[in-house]
Amino acid sequence: MSGVVTTQDSSGDKRVQSRHYDLALAEQTMRRATGRYLTIEEILHRNGFASEQINRMKTKGAAREDLTMQALRLYVSVANQAAMGMCLLELKDGVLRLAVGDRVDDADLLRITSALQRANREVVKIEVESWDRAELSRLMREQSEVAGERLLRIFASLARDPDDASLIEQALNDVLAEALQSRTSDIHFSLQEDDARCWIRYRVDGDLVYKHLIPHRVMAPLVTRIKTDSKMDAADRQHPQDGRLGFEWQGRVIDVRVACLPVAPSGEKLTLRLLDRENLRSFDELFMHAPVVAEKLKKSVHGHTKDGGLIVVSGPTGSGKSTTLYGIIQEIDRAARAVYSVEAPVEYDMPLVDQTSVTDNSANTIAEIIRALMRHDPDVIIVGEMRDGDTVEAALRATESGHLVITTVHAVDALHTLDRIDGFLSSAYRTSGLYILGHALVASLSQRLVKTVCPSCHQVESAIRVFMDEARCADIGLRPEENVALASRTGCDLCNHTGFLGRTLVLEAMFPPDDQASRRAITEMMVSNVTTSVVDVPGTLYLPRRESIRDLIRRSAIDANMGASLMVEEAASRQGRGH
Repeated sequence: MSGVVTTQDSSGDKRVQSRHYDLALAEQTMRRATGRYLTIEEILHRNGFASEQINRMKTKGAAREDLTMQALRLYVSVANQAAMGMCLLELKDGVLRLAVGDRVDDADLLRITSALQRANREVVKIEVESWDRAELSRLMREQSEVAGERLLRIFASLARDPDDASLIEQALNDVLAEALQSRTSDIHFSLQEDDARCWIRYRVDGDLVYKHLIPHRVMAPLVTRIKTDSKMDAADRQHPQDGRLGFEWQGRVIDVRVACLPVAPSGEKLTLRLLDRENLRSFDELFMHAPVVAEKLKKSVHGHTKDGGLIVVSGPTGSGKSTTLYGIIQEIDRAARAVYSVEAPVEYDMPLVDQTSVTDNSANTIAEIIRALMRHDPDVIIVGEMRDGDTVEAALRATESGHLVITTVHAVDALHTLDRIDGFLSSAYRTSGLYILGHALVASLSQRLVKTVCPSCHQVESAIRVFMDEARCADIGLRPEENVALASRTGCDLCNHTGFLGRTLVLEAMFPPDDQASRRAITEMMVSNVTTSVVDVPGTLYLPRRESIRDLIRRSAIDANMGASLMVEEAASRQGRGH
């Protein structure tokens, strides 16, 4: 096991840290005046400034407190431990003991130590213990919460007495706890007169799981309670509604975004999006295995202010675009730059970012808010999604005015993003818009999320045994003797017998060259609808998705057969689009 890599502080880093600490000190003074005390470290973490350098500075004065397995769950949730394939056993005298299966990832170790250091818990050494997979799964099950088991008893009690308010509250709390425990991103409540259609379903690792079937007389008061807690009109079943509620879990508050929709013949559908800010991945975590992409993006977000530029993240719904967007935001020095965002709606509260939420009931559109921001001296503007021509035009004009705009769009790959933006432009603005796009585009990122193999039950085989052909191995980019991972067909208790646990990022990136001659050539290609040739412009940095998939196969992060299939699909898709 290699150690966690740290970097030497530069004078620029020290200046940034000094600004961050000055801000934290001012907030600490203000909160003391109102009778609330927070440590500098807590404020830094709340403001999203828990960088590696700050963590090292905090560690010097950190309390060397002993923590049990149960206490460690407050800082690294059971779900996160399971996704990493390890169990935190004990922190004693600065030594953290971990139980693992047969794989240890330095990125996971960094996430764990960072989480503990943010809580001012000193970790000076990590001891890794190799456990039998079955024993590791048993240990993780034992420390899991019993919310799911208790839910069955509560639902049975509610069926006898559906008006018991305390039972309804406990049922809602346990549904949320069980969902968070199982890495659920969305909870679906279906209320219908027919008892057989009243399901509670969880979205886990991209798949929808039918979890609880409960009668109408139990689902109805539960739905009413959710609507009431999220500030909706519980009596209105004819119109779509949106709301939010908070839920405290494992020592932190989870923000829950609620959407209500009337469904035929006389029912309701509630969808709850679970937004756990602690699970947001940092910039370094997101791009740990793409150092070239990380370096180029850092150069862009740390560049001179008022230079302008456009960074676009694309992908289908549920591909993690918002997570990447927030990761990039965390890399911006928000203590020195004016950062604004306009989202529909705001998902995560980001400290030191002025966020504007635009919903269907808002008086202003996203484009109108972008234009209004021009009068507020912005350096960086975050646009949650470009979904219409008015928004695209407003965003492009903002880059023309010298602002860095970071946004997302639905597109199939990094090059199709250019066609997608082109498609939004009106005929009157198209030439001007493409000229701005060609000169302002900093990066086009495209991403997907793919399932990772369960660290507890996956199998390891040589590439030649899996693919049975050296030419096939060479086509994928593997040596015949290289080991790859295969998901277990039967799975285990840890992965709910699916063979997969969690998802990981598959990335494609395109960075145009900086010189004006190349930029003009790219603009002419876009005007002529030949964006497929952009990657051939000298100086363009293009990292195809195929390389990202190959890296995941080599790191035994994804199933080798699944990865090979993704490569075939990617090649066929690109050929069909003429890339």
